[in-house]
Amino acid sequence: MKVELGRVLKPQGIKGELKVEPLSNPEFFKDISLVEINGQEANIESASIRADGVYLKLDIIHDRTEAENYRDAVITAEREALPDLAEGQFFYEDLIGCQVYFESGEFVGEIVDIENYGNADLFAIHKDFSTVLCPYIDGVFTSIDTHAKKIIANEKRYREVTDYED
Repeated sequence: MKVELGRVLKPQGIKGELKVEPLSNPEFFKDISLVEINGQEANIESASIRADGVYLKLDIIHDRTEAENYRDAVITAEREALPDLAEGQFFYEDLIGCQVYFESGEFVGEIVDIENYGNADLFAIHKDFSTVLCPYIDGVFTSIDTHAKKIIANEKRYREVTDYED
């Protein structure tokens, strides 16, 4: 199974380096050597993690002109090649489809998407005909079981941080 690691924002410099928006743990770029981009395998020659993104040099891109062809490309890697996740970390793919319940047993909805605007991942939780965004922050989700596809949320904290209409 492939995991999306990042999306190319733009070329950086004249030697074919790419500025990448991480879609998962940015440290993965330092921990692995082989990725796929636009259907091609590529070796990571260097990876620099900075506040504004990951700067990546791949062996198949030699100059800025070539790098231009990779704008908006998604960089993936085989899941088995990635290091184990730390406690409380999950792959987006494992969270999509999870059913969310309050501690009382009330069904909240199903995670249909995950977005990130910089501060925290936002779970798009869909129920009936509406979707709400809930940040993945301390105190909201008390239990996550990706194998059972079940997540338990603290109702009080969930309602404090979730933007929804009654």
